Amino acid sequence: MHLRRIRGMRNKKLEGKKIVLAVTGSISAVETVKLSRELIRRGAEVIPVMSKSARKIIHPYSLEFATDNKVITEITGKVEHVELLGMDGVADLLLIAPATANTISKIANGIDDTPVTTMATTAMGSGKPIVIAPAMHESMIKNLAVSKNIEKLKEMGVEFVEPVYEEFKAKFADIESICLHVERKLYGKEFEGKRIIVTSGPTFEQIDPIRFISNRSSGLMGHEIALELWRRGGDVVVITSKPRNVHLPNFREVSVRSVEEMLNASITEVKRGCDLFVSSAAAADFTIEMAESKIKTQDELILHLKAAPKILHKIREIYDGEVIGFKAETGVGDELYNIAYEKMLSDKLSMVVANDVLEKGMGTVDTKVLVITSKRKEWIEGLKSEVAEHIVRAYIEDVLS
Repeated sequence: MHLRRIRGMRNKKLEGKKIVLAVTGSISAVETVKLSRELIRRGAEVIPVMSKSARKIIHPYSLEFATDNKVITEITGKVEHVELLGMDGVADLLLIAPATANTISKIANGIDDTPVTTMATTAMGSGKPIVIAPAMHESMIKNLAVSKNIEKLKEMGVEFVEPVYEEFKAKFADIESICLHVERKLYGKEFEGKRIIVTSGPTFEQIDPIRFISNRSSGLMGHEIALELWRRGGDVVVITSKPRNVHLPNFREVSVRSVEEMLNASITEVKRGCDLFVSSAAAADFTIEMAESKIKTQDELILHLKAAPKILHKIREIYDGEVIGFKAETGVGDELYNIAYEKMLSDKLSMVVANDVLEKGMGTVDTKVLVITSKRKEWIEGLKSEVAEHIVRAYIEDVLS
């Protein structure tokens, strides 16, 4: 009952989902209270399961408090493993975090002697999705037998969250990455096998070695769209001036600074293959020749700007596939639709997302946008993570279907 206030507070990505969180005997078990709460903040219900070794590291009461569910420490006559993860089990996913070398190897070889391995055996037999976040000493994960068992489980459809390698340890992945893996495992696979390129953020046009011209774009909208496409199976490349150092499989960030660098990177990536180009960057409309040294302070300074290349126009010279475009205006009122629709036609866009910056400023965490396709004209307002989900769903419904 005490979790009502935080459930879904972060987002609704896992709303209505039941996650079995299985904890084994790694020191990283101390992180599972935070992990449980973050899953709940995304809408999930978390049912904790602990091995005997895990209970030597944190007390079951900790996870009972964190999840508002009684911890399963043994399989009883209630056949908890079948109730949760059997063919008709009520749980949606098994998350084993942290997972020790011992537990991973047991699961890979069908050994079932703890509540955690029993849950895994049952989930694998019923086809329930499984995500594993390993944590152990680096020498253990590099052991040939352990690494073979990891590969064996991957071939069986188990998703692994890559650990963080430092201080001679394969440390527990960050909680954000684990939650994103869970989301990806539970989402649809509409973009599986598709290579998607997203441009995001502002560009910085140098006046001199110190000063530059830019805008207030945070790159958050493009980032959230990229993640939403990744959740749905896409192989995503983000070309951005504001990388967020995301470490996910099939998700790569290309760091750029100027509009010219963004254009060149976009052309390079499109030539490598592209199934969808998302042009969400607030790239500069004007550029300038940079002075070689700092311009001295003076009463008046005249800068000579020249038109910057239009990234989307250049991309259209080599790519005739699907494109989602963005259009930002200021104070145009009801004309926003006409301006955006004209852009959709002229740039041959599958979808255009338009907004009035005076109504919702750039660099904010929330936004209000007009989404236009050949089948819809829809206003969407909310946090950018929520708006991104609506945009991707609209694309799936109007273009992919």
